[in-house]
Amino acid sequence: MPRAETDTPLMQQYRDIKAQYPETILFFRMGDFYEMFEDDAQLAARELGLTLTSRNNGGAADVPLAGVPVKAATEYLRRLIGLGHRVAICEQVEDPKLAKGLVRRAVVETVTPGTVLADDWLERSRNNFLLAVDPRGVPAGVAALDLTTGELLLETATPEDLPAVLARYEAREIVVPEGAALTVTGAARAERQAWEFDSALAREDLTRTFRVASLDGLGIEPGDDPALGAVGALLRYARELKPGGLPHLARPRTLRRGDVLPLDEMTRRNLELVEPLRGGDAPAGTTLLGVLDRTMTPMGARLL
Repeated sequence: MPRAETDTPLMQQYRDIKAQYPETILFFRMGDFYEMFEDDAQLAARELGLTLTSRNNGGAADVPLAGVPVKAATEYLRRLIGLGHRVAICEQVEDPKLAKGLVRRAVVETVTPGTVLADDWLERSRNNFLLAVDPRGVPAGVAALDLTTGELLLETATPEDLPAVLARYEAREIVVPEGAALTVTGAARAERQAWEFDSALAREDLTRTFRVASLDGLGIEPGDDPALGAVGALLRYARELKPGGLPHLARPRTLRRGDVLPLDEMTRRNLELVEPLRGGDAPAGTTLLGVLDRTMTPMGARLL
């Protein structure tokens, strides 16, 4: 809801910030609590079992309110992300005791299912891929980034192969052009403007990021333009969510059709590559990954 002249100064500040983060739950810091208002409050109350109350808004109607203590916010945040929601963390960026009037606030981080970095929020032996896909052309462009390991992959896929390619990544979040007719089961969807998938912009970004004169040394060829555009959109999105900077990025690796054996989702399940057919009751070592995994750290397990 846009700000109104009858709103209190606090609600005007809230709505100005909220307008920059649509489709995102805003954790709005107020003292020892993160407060959520209006639709965010109703959603959080429903998903987290919080008490829904209301806050006086001056001459305007009262607004729905729900909050969580700052000290317990990590658990609530983990639950929301696990349910596929995006959360923007809005902090007080000046000491309230020194503020002249309303305390300044700003979003310091946005957490989404595909950009989680905390090890205790993630499965030890499972990559947490953020995926970008541009399905508008033939072939489609695909790019994948795991922020916990820095692994950056790109490839192209025909319409026939695309479902198997997407299933292989088991992504928690997917970035697509606005209006793209593509959905992935179990993945949160983020739409971006079409120009962000421009391959020329991506070339400039990658040469600057990896400090190379051309992309030839990265194994990227002219026919990889669809995937290159997806990489550009992916990195732009990730940087917006992590204004403090991205963790280490490995040099991008291009997967060619001859490099991988395409397996559809049913085949992968029946072969028990990473998930046992019996589910969580299966003994350790039931899957191929379980047999091979002798890694000692979560990062090593995800790299495997």
